[in-house]
Amino acid sequence: MRKALGLVLLWGLVAAAAPLVVVNEFGQGRAGFGEWVELLVVGEGPGTFVDLRGWTIQDYQGDSRGGVYIKFKDSEFWAQVPAGTLIVIYNAGDVPNLPAHFPKDDFDPEDFLLVIPGKTGDYLEVLRWEGLANTGDCVYIVDARGEVVFRLSYGQRQCGGVQLGNVDRGQAAWYLGGSLEGILIPENWKVGPDAPGGSTPGAPNSEENAAWMTYLRTPPEK
Repeated sequence: MRKALGLVLLWGLVAAAAPLVVVNEFGQGRAGFGEWVELLVVGEGPGTFVDLRGWTIQDYQGDSRGGVYIKFKDSEFWAQVPAGTLIVIYNAGDVPNLPAHFPKDDFDPEDFLLVIPGKTGDYLEVLRWEGLANTGDCVYIVDARGEVVFRLSYGQRQCGGVQLGNVDRGQAAWYLGGSLEGILIPENWKVGPDAPGGSTPGAPNSEENAAWMTYLRTPPEK
């Protein structure tokens, strides 16, 4: 009961619903525009699903005129994404600048990992990928109704949600926690090199983070 109340207080009494999807990690790549974003599907708990059709990932300028604007296509592939799934989307226009340990493309949802190139095709509609600013930017997850369900800010840009410090070129930021409680607290995030020994694209970020994913992926006993 205390945990449930804590979540309501965390996400606000007006918009009390906890986010169904969160940013778990993102990286700036080695250089250039070798950027990527990792989402974790939380759903409403273990054994639940989220319909991601029509959802978008955006940055501060994320519209058809500039910035980053990525839309999940109206495809059955996205209709029932199980809780515990990691979705890693990367800039397909600058693959050489992705970190050396970046995972291969993965379109099989059975392993709870999807690694999708950020380009218009069967899975996504990418209107823009002009880069996450090194000095500061925002990352929004927006549902099909146009409501922001999660937001993250870093550096000089302040857009609400969790506010991180600088995440410059060659760096990444990842959440260390094991639940929604604490995800908006900057101290529960780490900024480090977007390289082996630092970022972990497509994998848990800590023991607590791994335990959270295992919990979400385990259907409740009937």
